[in-house]
Formats: sequence, C-alpha cells, structure tokens
Amino acid sequence: MPELLLELGCEELPASFVRKASSDLLQNITSLLSEAGLIQGAGTALGTPRRLIVAFAEIRERQDDATKEVRGPGIKGAYDSEGKPTQALLGFCRGQGVSADDLHRDDQYVWVTKTVVGRSAEEILNEVLPKAIRAMTFDKTMRWGGSRMRFARPIRWILACFAGKSLDFEIEGVRSGTKSRGHRFYAPEPFEATTLDELVQSLRMRKVEPDPAVRRALVETQAKDVADGAPELTEALIEENVYLTEWPTAIQGEFRQEYLELPEAVLVTAMAKHEKMFPVRNEHGKLTNRFVFVRNSGEDDSVRAGAQWVLNARFNDAKFFFDEDSKHDLAYFLEKTDGIVFQEKLGSVRKRADRLSRLSEQIAAQTGAKGREIEFAREAGLYAKADLSTGLVSELSSLQGVIGGAYARRQGIFGSIAWAIETQYDISKNTDPGFCSGERASLRLAMADQLDKLAGYLGIGQEPSGSSDPYGLRRAATILIEAAWMWPESLPNYEEFFRFALSLYAEQGVPLDENAASKAIRTVFASRYTAMLPNVRHDLLEASLIAPESATVTAPRGVRLRAQCLEALAVDTGFVQTATRPLNIVASARKKGIDFAEGAVLDQVDPSGIESPEGVALLNALQLTAGALNVSAQSEDSSGIVEQLRTLADPINRFFETTMVMAEDPAVRYARLSLMQAVSEQLLVAGDFSKIVIEG
Repeated sequence: MPELLLELGCEELPASFVRKASSDLLQNITSLLSEAGLIQGAGTALGTPRRLIVAFAEIRERQDDATKEVRGPGIKGAYDSEGKPTQALLGFCRGQGVSADDLHRDDQYVWVTKTVVGRSAEEILNEVLPKAIRAMTFDKTMRWGGSRMRFARPIRWILACFAGKSLDFEIEGVRSGTKSRGHRFYAPEPFEATTLDELVQSLRMRKVEPDPAVRRALVETQAKDVADGAPELTEALIEENVYLTEWPTAIQGEFRQEYLELPEAVLVTAMAKHEKMFPVRNEHGKLTNRFVFVRNSGEDDSVRAGAQWVLNARFNDAKFFFDEDSKHDLAYFLEKTDGIVFQEKLGSVRKRADRLSRLSEQIAAQTGAKGREIEFAREAGLYAKADLSTGLVSELSSLQGVIGGAYARRQGIFGSIAWAIETQYDISKNTDPGFCSGERASLRLAMADQLDKLAGYLGIGQEPSGSSDPYGLRRAATILIEAAWMWPESLPNYEEFFRFALSLYAEQGVPLDENAASKAIRTVFASRYTAMLPNVRHDLLEASLIAPESATVTAPRGVRLRAQCLEALAVDTGFVQTATRPLNIVASARKKGIDFAEGAVLDQVDPSGIESPEGVALLNALQLTAGALNVSAQSEDSSGIVEQLRTLADPINRFFETTMVMAEDPAVRYARLSLMQAVSEQLLVAGDFSKIVIEG
C-alpha cells in the first residue's frame, strides 16, 4: 500500500513545543484518516526545531463503497388514501435520485438504500492534512505577514506526498510540494524527497538528524566523551538540548576559577537553566569550572569562545551582586522588603513576613512541634522572603529561596531554618519529614506560604475562573495537598489554619471578605483532586469528597483515605447498594424537614423506641464497630475501615427486610431515622456511597 509523508517546515519552534507539536499533528491526522476509513497502521512522528514530520507506511488508495439507509417521509405522509405517492414522497425521491419503485418501508417510514461511492485517498488527504495542521494548538501563538491563521511560528514549506506524488493544498500562501530543506546554515538549499526513508537519509546528508531519539543518544554520548569529569545530565536539560538542535555537537568549555566561590546553586542555575549548559563535576561530586555546551552550528573553537564569554559575563554580574549582598545579613534584607509590594491591596512583603512567621508558628504548634521546632517555624517564616530584596535574586529570580537558604547558612542560622527557606518553593526535596526537623519546618513554611496567599487573594475576590488563574491559586492548593500527603502523620483540616491566616490580615488592618474566601477555598481545593488522583474513578472521587462545598475537601488526607476505602468497597455492588439506602433515606428526610437525632447519634438512639428486633440488632452492631472504626480512621487505616464497614452489611439488610423506617408513629419514625443517621455517620467515614455509579 502507498505511503503518506508530511513535513511541516517552519521557523525555529521553542524547544518545549516540539515534542507535543509532533505528537499532536500525528494524532490529528490519525483521527481524521481513521474517520475516513483510510488508516492501515500506526504512523510515525519525528520533530526538530524547524520541522514536524508525520508518515504512514500504509494508507488505502481509496475508501470502500458503502451503503446507507436514508429515511424518507412517514407512511401517512408518503401515500394518499388511494395508496399513491404524495408530493412529499416524490420530492424525496427526486432529492435522492431514485424512483418510488426503489423505496422500501417499515411500520412508520419509507426508506431508500443508497450506494455511496468511496472517494480517493488523494482527494481526502488534500482536505484532511491542512485541516489537521490548522487544528494544532500551542501555549503561545502568532500571526505573520497578512495571515489570519495562528501558529507557534511562521510556516515556510510543506512537503506532502502520497504514493510518491505531491499532494496539492495550500496554507497561508504556502503550497505543498515535494521539497524539503536541510540545516539552516550547513545546507539551506531545497531538495526533493517523496518517501520517509528518502527524506531521513537526505536530511542526515545535510546535517539534520530528524529523529529525537537519535539526537538524545548523541547528546548523552558526546557530553560524556568531551567532559573532563562527569557532566550533570539531568532529564530536563537533555530534553531541552534535544529539541534546541538539529545537528547536536557537544563541546567543553571553562569559566574563570574564581567564580567557584559563588553558591553552587548560582553556578548550576546560570549554566543549566539560563545557558542550557551541563555542569561538570569531579570524581568526588564537587563542581568544577568546566561545562559542556551542545552547539547546533558553527566551529568548535568559535562557539566555545562565545559560550565562555557569555557565561563568564553572567558569573561576573552574579559575583558583583553576591559580594554586595555579603556586606549585609538577612535582617537587613528583611527590612528592605518593606519597599516591595506583595499585592496592592494586601500590603508589603515585610508585612507578609510577620504573617508567615505567626502562621508557621501556629501550624507548628498544631502539628506536634515542641521547643526548638516551633522556633524553627517562626524564624523560617520571618526570613522566608527576605532574599527578594537581595541583588543576587534580582539578577537570578529563579533562585528565590535558594539564595535565602545559602545566606542563612553563611550567617550561621540553624540548618533546619536554612533548609526550610531553601526548599519552600520545592517541597519535593523533602524525602523523610518524619525523621528530619528541617524537612518538617520546610513543609510547615510551604503550608503557611500558600495559605497566606490563598487567604489574601481569595479575600479580595480573586478566585480563579475558567482557565484564568493569574496568581497561581490552584497551584497553591496543589502544594497544600501535596504537603498534607507528605506529612508523616495526621494533620488538622486546613480550614483551621485558613481562618487563622484570615485573622492575621485583620490584625494588620487589611479588609477581606472572610465569608467569600472561606467558600472559595473549598471550591479551589475541590477542583484539584481530579488531577492529583488521576487513577481514581470519577464517581469514587466525587464520593470521597462527600460534599465539594463542605469542609471535607480541605482535609486532603481524609479525601485520599476515603478514596482508598471506596476503591476497595466499590467492587462489591451489593455492598454499595446496601450502603446507599440509609444515606438516601436520611438525605430525603433532611430535605423534607423531618426530624431525627444529629450529632453523637449513637448515644441518643433509644433501643426500645425503634420497636424492631432487627433495628436493635443493627444498633448493637454499630456500637460494636464504633470504637474500632474510629481507631482505624484516626490511624488512616483504610483496610481497617473497610473491614469494619463490611460487618454492617448483613444487619442493615435484615433491618430493611423487616422494618419500615417511615413509620406512622412520629416517635418510632424519629427513632428509626436516628438509627439510619447513626448508620450513615459510620458509612461516611469511607465516603458517600450514594454518589457511586453502578453500571448495568
């Protein structure tokens, strides 16, 4: 079968766009060709900064002919009283190009069977390929020339071949053909290609490696070969270099030895993040004054000289700011933050420092901290944002926190405090908070930071809406959820800390809408769990939240625990049906305003008032499970919760088999409804079973 080849040539795409763009283009074409019935096998996607390539080894030459049933008028409207065709039926026949003799009918309508002749693949491809290209989306787009189309970068050429022949379509003045181009500098002249193999071989002859996997291997191998030491080959930096280059060539360079006096984070960040260079370490893991740079063009010596000049210049600037910063301590920088605005309505960063100190201290006190750990939290909160006024952070803003931690160590501040300041923006660096006081301080500071942000912005009405979240409040909730899950033991509901955060703004005279903020934080939290628990079925996740508008959503450990319980119990549809019934009865009674006991219900139910032996047996079963269920819930033991709740299934079923809850006698009805509420309270430890979807 014939091959389809498409190469979309454009100006250099950002490195972060290329992988997704090539995958999206393949997916778009696959979907459209599958719909047309032309796909025979999987396609191939390749990509460089200047080109996106998609190919299919086997495409059908034309669609199969198909038959379809076309419905005409209803029987009553198709024939008159004498059985002759009406004008409506004759009009239908003319429209379909058939005669009345070609029709058949069922009990309600007349029908015609039509043969649809399959279209050629070439005709379909000329329609589908431009449609697939135009359907691509990017985080940032642009227009060029007089075009209306938005794309990541201007399109410069389109190679599109089917069965070795050029397809014929046009996008924004660029017409498809059989010509591609080589490397922008080494071999810019156009050349012909009509198959994937021919294109790949021709590109390699012209210093373009189209396969990202091959470029990755080249980057890794060459970096190791040229380095006098061990290059720091992080996944993110390898990926970036793969998609920055078409013909990667690794070279080693050096920077001035004196710059090794700078904090290591400054050196690594300047090399890796800003200049896309791999730092090189010696056999002891210590950073050296060498780096590996991956060039896309040019000569080794000239590129090396340029890279060294750029890096030395950046380090020279950093050293200037570092030397100036070294004249002062964190207390000095803290006071300078009085001139930095956190948010126009929320005051300065200096005011925020006082709030973070108090909030971190409160979180520490409520999460089991004693003695020095409380002091760690207080100090970390106070100095967390001090480095925002330093010269080095003004030069390298991505090092917020890291610089603060380095300066704290240089000043002799206790290591746990320095670690908390350093890692406040990246809590994933905390691997064992149960053992390390510094890691606990880090998590407490991160919690305080995000809670203060949420309290402030939600309090002035800046709740995220749709895709708009300019202040990163969803991300703030995500960090809080992650921190709660990382915490080594149970954690108070975030609502307690959130109310305290709101009160700190009030103490500083900052007016906030506390009621609106309290509602908004629940909405923000509820929206995050789908992404954070992607493997949990949608209905089970909704059931684990219990009520998105309630305080259950701001207790992430509880949500996760209930999700675990529900995944274990939902496979037993019989149990789900049993558990759903008392929950629905209580919900219906509450909606109708029918009274029953609330709060510590188990102690309020009078066995004699139930007037049902099975009801008394169910009450006894609840009393037996209550203690163990509470212990399991407190220790977050999902298997223990599941085990205890399963023992309630038979008593619940026997009760419903023999007893009517909504008795005519108000006293009996009250007792039985109260019993159902007691059952519901225990079931809700695992989640709201009434929200579970039972298929079939």
